Amino acid sequence: MKIALLLLPMLALNLAHAYEAKVLKGQLPPSLEALIAKANQETQLNFKTSDFYLVEDRMLATSRFQMFVQQSQEIPVARTAIRIWSDKENQELILAEMHLNEETKANETQLASRYAKARFSPRALKSKQLSLAITKMVESSVAAHDTDQRILGMKFTDQWVGSDLVRKIEVRGRRGLHHISFSLLKNRIIEKTYSEFPQVEKFQTLKANVFPIYEEVESTGEKLPFEVKDLKFVSTNIPDGGENPLSVFENQKFPENRYHPLLAQTALGEMYGLWSEASLRQKIDEVIGGFSLKNNDFENGMLLQGKYATINLHPGVKEFKDINFPLKSSVNHLLNWQQVDGEYEAKPVSGFYGKEITNAEDLVNRVPMRLPDHDAVSYINSGFDEVQVYYGVTVLMDALTEMGFEDPELSVKPFHAFLFDPDIGMKDNAYYYDNTINFTTYNSNQVNLARDNPTIWHELGHGVMDRLMGPHLAFADSKGGYGGLSEGMADFLAKIIIEHQTNGADFPGRNDFRIVNNTGFYLTNEFHDEGESYGGAMSDMLDEAIKNFGREGLFDFTDLTLEAMRLTRNHPALSARLWFEHMLYADELGSEVREPNQFKAMILSALEKRNFSFSSDFKPAALKITFEQGELTHESLGSRERPLVECSADGMISHQLKLSLTAGDAGFIKYPAIVKVEFKKGALQGAIRWEGEENNPLVYVINSEDQLLNINLKASMECETINQPDGSCKDYAYIQVFNSGALKPLAKKRFYLKLNKLSCGR
Repeated sequence: MKIALLLLPMLALNLAHAYEAKVLKGQLPPSLEALIAKANQETQLNFKTSDFYLVEDRMLATSRFQMFVQQSQEIPVARTAIRIWSDKENQELILAEMHLNEETKANETQLASRYAKARFSPRALKSKQLSLAITKMVESSVAAHDTDQRILGMKFTDQWVGSDLVRKIEVRGRRGLHHISFSLLKNRIIEKTYSEFPQVEKFQTLKANVFPIYEEVESTGEKLPFEVKDLKFVSTNIPDGGENPLSVFENQKFPENRYHPLLAQTALGEMYGLWSEASLRQKIDEVIGGFSLKNNDFENGMLLQGKYATINLHPGVKEFKDINFPLKSSVNHLLNWQQVDGEYEAKPVSGFYGKEITNAEDLVNRVPMRLPDHDAVSYINSGFDEVQVYYGVTVLMDALTEMGFEDPELSVKPFHAFLFDPDIGMKDNAYYYDNTINFTTYNSNQVNLARDNPTIWHELGHGVMDRLMGPHLAFADSKGGYGGLSEGMADFLAKIIIEHQTNGADFPGRNDFRIVNNTGFYLTNEFHDEGESYGGAMSDMLDEAIKNFGREGLFDFTDLTLEAMRLTRNHPALSARLWFEHMLYADELGSEVREPNQFKAMILSALEKRNFSFSSDFKPAALKITFEQGELTHESLGSRERPLVECSADGMISHQLKLSLTAGDAGFIKYPAIVKVEFKKGALQGAIRWEGEENNPLVYVINSEDQLLNINLKASMECETINQPDGSCKDYAYIQVFNSGALKPLAKKRFYLKLNKLSCGR
């Protein structure tokens, strides 16, 4: 097949003197040497093979993938990679992409001098003295955060960023991750951000009560019926880990100053004792692989441990009283971070196995009851939530395998589910982290997310992305990898499974999902809203594929999505533009089930309808909101992570917002446009008492681009609900723009306040 060049410019890495190149099928041999020769010819530099570490060499379902990272002084250079995909049969190049830093290479002599002058060495960089000094500054920074000041773990990696030697520190809190950059040459913190959290054997099948979609409709509270379904791929044999399966790790240390996800599994990493979640999990898997097997049957008390999912109770459930079965340690682990002598160390901690299955009718007799208070102990004793999560995970993995997720190891290893995390700071939550899907406990007015398959599938979507798109993937549109593309694609993977399971049939709440939206690109200031544009565009494409090709269209478009995920594996700066470019290239290549360019027209059409274009001179529609402190953006004051914290002598807070609209080249916003200000219906709204909220929403009309809309927001210092650990209330006014007659907004921004009357004047 002759492949035409895809003449679309690649996104700059936001680094001075960044070199980028894309090599398409058959243009060069798939070797590091050939690509370095091309880079040297085009940059007039002298890159050598010794300038690169091989950090991954893996067989994917459709190709062999290799990834090399640029280094200087044995330290990786930030956001650099040579990634090579080659044909597994004939070794011909499929695709290669290079992201190199010319500045670091050109100045390697000066960098070596600065490195030596600062008295750095691999040993010095790992010294306890340096680690303690940086840890103190990081702790002070985290302590100043308004909502997440607990440190549950800390790890770092050193990188060259241009001409600066930077320690990238990830701090795991209770609600999310702090990402802090510390200049080792300047001896100070230079950047910090925070992101909430938003897996040949014999098996058996059991009958069980489950909810095909979910227990209750979140928007209406309607309860849906459960059904008897097959619970597939339950293992007939499981490892026998005894009472303390992870005892071998009790005296081993995994300190934050030895954490390095890029180098942990390289020869250099082994030399210096580096580790990462992946390398530790590999060690634990090796230990578990050495255990003898025991029968997983009714006589021994069958456990929900299977091909695609293992079910565990969170280690913290030992705090609960009145659990009516013995808690036995599982071989599956979570990482527990502790502070030891001023440093943070990780320790793998076993979860507990769930309720044993004693006979063939056991799971059918586990009848789900929606308790008014979501009492966790009653749910644990019933054992139903374990069944529902096992079902949800297995359905997703089984369906994706049917549609092309056949990558060795990645598509067959199980995800480990942990239920009933009792920490009050994690209430009403579900999240993915390091090959685990986690569930908490729930307030009475919330949905039990362990009984909500779309939520399970969304969180597993992050896991599938982690596996296929790689552990070293970086998003250009969001620091830390928790931005719009991540959220939107997780929503989309959940939609794929919904379509697979329902075949288009309607059910209550189907149109309430976040992915069913009109949101355009560049018209939001928060990653969950930004994710709507990514997920919504992908959803539009899939709907059109199903409309044109029926169920075969679902399978073919899923195959395309999985291949685009493979071709963006470990991308150092993935953006919307680059994601869709790779989709188009994967579509151009075709596959065993897809014709070349089968979906090109659908992809381009869907993007045009979302305020997006590949044209360099395209002017998108815009929503601009300004207030006393400047423009409202995703990182300004008034945003989610930087809410306005204020006091008022008269008990009222007032802000004047000015809003303007631009239709853009595509006329995405049409006049007259409707602007609504919501105070109650958005997620996590309702804590602040806004003036006029009884008339929710406030509605305005903008008739032209020349009109400037004034929105006067007032709020009482008296909180309606305390929803922050420090006794304050945090809430937002949700400003949404609709085209006339539309039911869903096409642009939206959130304006946040944080109020605490008791701390006023302190």
